[in-house]
Amino acid sequence: MTEHRHEAQHAWFLGPRAENADLMERLVVEALRDHAFWRRGFHPEEGGFIPERARRSEGYLDATERLTQELSLLLARLKADLPFFSGRYLGHMVNEQTLAAQVGYFATMLYNPNNVAAESSPATTLLELEVAADLARMVGYDPRTAWGHLPSGGTLANFEALWIARSTHDLPLSVASAAKELGVRLEASLPEGEHVPLDKLGLWELLNLSPSAALDLRDALFRSVDPVDARRALDAHSLSGVGYQDYTQQLARTYGDPLPAATVLVAASGHYSWEKIVRALGIGAGRLVNVPIDSRCRMDPDALWATLRAQQAKRTPVLALVSVCGTTEESAVDRLDKIAEVRERAARELGITFHLHSDACYGGYAAAVTWGKEGRRRTAEEIRQSTGSAWPEAGWVEAMTALSETDSVSIDPHKLGYVPYPAGVFLLKDRRARELVALDPPYLVPTPGISATEERFLGRYSIEGSRPGASASAVWLSHKVVPLHEEGYGHLIERTVVGARRLHAALAAADLAGGRAVMLPRPDINIVNYIVRPPDAPDLAAINTFNEALYARLSQRPGARPPEYYVTRTRLITPTYDGAIGPLLQELGGVTREEWAAPGGGLVVLRMTVMDPWLAEAHTTDHVAGFVRHLAELCAELRSAPERRR
Repeated sequence: MTEHRHEAQHAWFLGPRAENADLMERLVVEALRDHAFWRRGFHPEEGGFIPERARRSEGYLDATERLTQELSLLLARLKADLPFFSGRYLGHMVNEQTLAAQVGYFATMLYNPNNVAAESSPATTLLELEVAADLARMVGYDPRTAWGHLPSGGTLANFEALWIARSTHDLPLSVASAAKELGVRLEASLPEGEHVPLDKLGLWELLNLSPSAALDLRDALFRSVDPVDARRALDAHSLSGVGYQDYTQQLARTYGDPLPAATVLVAASGHYSWEKIVRALGIGAGRLVNVPIDSRCRMDPDALWATLRAQQAKRTPVLALVSVCGTTEESAVDRLDKIAEVRERAARELGITFHLHSDACYGGYAAAVTWGKEGRRRTAEEIRQSTGSAWPEAGWVEAMTALSETDSVSIDPHKLGYVPYPAGVFLLKDRRARELVALDPPYLVPTPGISATEERFLGRYSIEGSRPGASASAVWLSHKVVPLHEEGYGHLIERTVVGARRLHAALAAADLAGGRAVMLPRPDINIVNYIVRPPDAPDLAAINTFNEALYARLSQRPGARPPEYYVTRTRLITPTYDGAIGPLLQELGGVTREEWAAPGGGLVVLRMTVMDPWLAEAHTTDHVAGFVRHLAELCAELRSAPERRR
């Protein structure tokens, strides 16, 4: 069966040398011809609008000549783009797309559906919902109660997660005020399981009801009064309805205290977009609290517990906790299973509850590795037999399995899903929460008599309105051809991990012109990080300068010749990497923590993303060996450069 997967992989991509060009050409032509057939069959009695004589006219011929000429110029300019398809490209989180995704996007692009609502995308809206259900199953959600859709990327998916988290966090306050106005008596479920009258709870207790308990309260209100009255009362007492100033004043009048400034806890390794999101939502960058990471660049569960205790001691509510499944810099996977345990303990012992989100924009598709084709979870040992390596650890599988314990997940198909931009995914474990942000413009209100469960207006729940239906088709077709289990994406991602570990080992053993590569830990998925330590660099500044010079020779520069290989680089700084820097500084030698943490310090790290499945083993050209050889040549060149001799 493993051999079958290897054989199938050869049909999944156009290929580094366009080996499957004939297949892709046939499929694209078929899609174009089928679309033309559809056009010709749509009210054929109307006849044509572009007569044959017009196609022989001077104006027509001039226009086609201009089109042909300008296309030639465009194709020439595109050659300056990056060769994502090549094993020489080891830079950012992008590779070539699956052939299925490319053809699916092309075929649907001809129809140009807008997935804001089924009114403008009757086919691709359903495909988007199927894709979301597929990915909900992959992360362990129950598709019957979960919900998801495809925003344009991870930043918007994460924005929607925090948007809904804030709405859920504040919901008990709104329900309590609405219930009082409407004369309704409701009961709330506390974290320890006790049921108490809602009007007996104070501000702190209301802000620490679990997300499910908050949504239960909303349901109870809607059952108790006319839904129109419930919606009006909630809107009059919600942050989204009245705005920050009036909302805070309402709370001060009701509870004698304004809304406490809640915090958002994010792994210190989290993506920079989280600061943009809290700024955009008005939460404020000062309310973003970084949870320290450990030596593997994963959120430290003990540090999380200490952070939660500190929040409780200050009576500071926690709006949400963001864990990372596949960090941008290292592809580190937080031990989400242990983080979920800390959340349960915090509810039980501290009375603190919060929305748990997994930013799995990069690593989410790796959950496919944990599924067998028959629908059973694979053990770490079964996966290791497939990879022929020591990867993964049992804890990695437990962390991936724990995605099912989150309240929401964001995933980017345009990363490890190998589909064209733009394609993100936002998943909610409890679909009821989407109603907290729903908005119906008059021209897109669902038709009376059509059940809301038909999900025909996705735009009512999302930040974006117009979105390309072609993205949904691309993801849908790719999932059909490369399924979300061991025979499809599971196999594909396994091969990238094997390739990344092969590269990691080769760099660790390499003689780099008398220097060496100081390696970050072996990756949880497939991003390799290291610092080249030249033998004659006296301090941190010299080490950083040397690695910046390497990066300059391994990245595309405007007007310069393309490099032999492409990498990226990042910088490990304080306090983000305080928990991970110790072993690196020790291995570098001669660099103190004080020097590293000083203003303008930090550590320049070369970063390589291995999304190419062909790097797992040597082919006609072995790019792992080729890169290591080229890196050694660059190191020798830099050490002998005149500016260094002076």
